[in-house]
Amino acid sequence: MASKILSLVKSFFSKTPSYVIFFITAKCNSRCRMCFYWKNIEKHQEQKELTIDEIKKISRNLNNIQYLSVSGGEPTLRDDMPEIVKTFVKNNKVKFVSVPTNALQPERIAGLSEDMFRSCPGTSFRIALSIDGIGKEHDDIRGVKGNFEKVGETYRLLDRLRSKYRNFNIDVTTVYSSFNKDKIKDIFNWVEQNMKIDNHVLLLTRGNPREGIAKDVTIEGYEKAAKFVEKRTFKKRGRRKDIRLTLLRAAKLVMRDVISKTLKQKRMVLPCVAGDKFVILNETGKVYPCELLSMEMGDLRQENYDIKRILFSAKGRKVKKFIKDTKCFCTFECAIQNNIIYNPLAYPAVLKKLVFLR
Repeated sequence: MASKILSLVKSFFSKTPSYVIFFITAKCNSRCRMCFYWKNIEKHQEQKELTIDEIKKISRNLNNIQYLSVSGGEPTLRDDMPEIVKTFVKNNKVKFVSVPTNALQPERIAGLSEDMFRSCPGTSFRIALSIDGIGKEHDDIRGVKGNFEKVGETYRLLDRLRSKYRNFNIDVTTVYSSFNKDKIKDIFNWVEQNMKIDNHVLLLTRGNPREGIAKDVTIEGYEKAAKFVEKRTFKKRGRRKDIRLTLLRAAKLVMRDVISKTLKQKRMVLPCVAGDKFVILNETGKVYPCELLSMEMGDLRQENYDIKRILFSAKGRKVKKFIKDTKCFCTFECAIQNNIIYNPLAYPAVLKKLVFLR
């Protein structure tokens, strides 16, 4: 346990980000109505995506990484997704890897996942299945007929792998939007009755969604849904043996409170570490501080794939200064989670939640 905590402490002093979200592709076989990345998806050009050789160069120029989120688009549409993950695990000693998926290709997803589980036994994986409604409601929200049935098939294939591999979680994510705001309890109850998952996470529609009405929700409605989710999380306390995972769960619970305060006060409640401890890499090599701030910090292809050149360049420093000076605010869960982890003033709240999870 001491070594695990030490690795987390070391990340405080790293000159490169310890939390990386990597959009490995903008290709997607869903058409989600609340998607914030839809413009990139619509203009996707596969030939412009980073190659595996380029990705290896990027990885070699990064220090150790605590958490890697392999995103998209639909990340499992890249045949070399396992090789990408193995590259970061080998070069950057990644402790956690998260893969969100629309679950539209069950056998493919299970096969790619098993490759990662088998090849990286010392890394903890999180495969997050998207469920935004029940039955046809889910299909309607995500724009693909039969999607809900495919989620079930993907879950069953992943569930079978539990007997062979102990280094992965099966999670479910639900995006809170105007399309399902009155069905959150039904969705969570259905999942609990039909799936043996490790976590069920509630996200809030963010950015500029494909359909603007997706964000037509109230703060009160979100708070009510978030409280419902928190109570269910407490019921499942004591299931985590890895202290780092337990701390992350506690931070996520605090995150709900921070999001509510952010929405009410219309400001960032905690200092933001985006562009410093937390960074976004897109499929063409562009570097951004977060998913919602369109201020490009630099292009890895133009900087010999060295992210340090970008982070400490005049342009990179300017972006980070903008965040600090303007105190731009958002409800992006990953950014807020990092703001909590890297801010000692938030630790009392995390410890309070931690008591209920142990």
